[in-house]
Amino acid sequence: MTNQNARGFRQSGRMVLSMVLSSALLVPAAQGNQCLEQGLVAPMGYHQITETRSNGNYQCERVLPHTGSMNFTSKYSGSDGARNELNDDAYQEYLEASKNIRNFEKIVIAGADDFQVDGDGSHARDCVMDNLDEWATANALLSDDINHVGQAVRKWALAAASNAYLRVQKSSVKLALDQEQSQRIEAWFRKLSQGVQDYYSDREPRKVNNHDYWAAWAVMSSAVATQECGDWSWALGKFDEAMGQITAEGYLPKELSREDRALEYLNYAIQPLTMMAVFAEANGNSLYERYRSRFLALASNVVAGLENPQEIASLTGHSQLTGGLYTPWGIAWMRPWSAAWEEVPGMATFLEEYGPAKNTRLGGDLAFLYAICPPWPASDDPQPPGNIRISNR
Repeated sequence: MTNQNARGFRQSGRMVLSMVLSSALLVPAAQGNQCLEQGLVAPMGYHQITETRSNGNYQCERVLPHTGSMNFTSKYSGSDGARNELNDDAYQEYLEASKNIRNFEKIVIAGADDFQVDGDGSHARDCVMDNLDEWATANALLSDDINHVGQAVRKWALAAASNAYLRVQKSSVKLALDQEQSQRIEAWFRKLSQGVQDYYSDREPRKVNNHDYWAAWAVMSSAVATQECGDWSWALGKFDEAMGQITAEGYLPKELSREDRALEYLNYAIQPLTMMAVFAEANGNSLYERYRSRFLALASNVVAGLENPQEIASLTGHSQLTGGLYTPWGIAWMRPWSAAWEEVPGMATFLEEYGPAKNTRLGGDLAFLYAICPPWPASDDPQPPGNIRISNR
């Protein structure tokens, strides 16, 4: 992070915490994948909360649990091996069938934002918990009637849900949450996580792509919520697998093969990889340092491609589709990256032009969550203080 950015954080009244790197941060993933003695932790921003400004009239939207089939039509139905030709009819069918699940993701993350960022108090927090509990009690998203598209939908929902839960859990005072609710929610997360792992384990190398990285991110965030060390280790293994796919030139071949959507999918793939590396760093395992050369090359190529899509077009032989890339959610991964490590040239411009960074499946309001820089504790003790209050927003 540049000195100029650091001054900006201080001037906005946000906390800037330094960190003393321990030797544990340089341990390879295979040796450093155990849970810390104090348990798995989330980055510091998950603990922060604004002063309550609610008038007590918070309107909680409830989303009925999806307990039916998870057999969904692919929006690329009929496309060739590049999987890049959108089938409009199939896409509309998919949107209709998965609408309730996508709405659930948005509502629980919005509730976490309302609680942590907007100061809507316990009513917003309880709304998140009640929605999660209702889906958990109904065993939602656990149908055996599920195809590969349904598997993708389930992992995205787990990523959003577990991050919403982590946010209200970490930023609430001790015992503020209903413990029986928490137990039901965490038990549901364990079931979802196991389902994700069952599908995305031992996949043929030719099939491993961004979906595997999103699966790992979902399992990793769920592992922090449930303190499941085995799930955490599985996610780290998938990160290792992803790093092994990056070419010497800093590209992911499976994403480049998407022809006119190569830039879109390179950007999409680096999103969960960035989040996993930040979470691992907060838990004493510097995946960034271990894979710095190739990971940084990938990030640099994605940013360069966003600056000039012709960079990717020249590699694929196809002009790039860029719809949705230049948005708060498209560039959201750059916020945690910039908070955690050296900023890739061009990131600051994108964050300024298209921010504030927000992405439901990456945790919500990332501009808020990663305002604390670096996003991990300023000592060897990984447990941050509860209720870090940001009062000058």
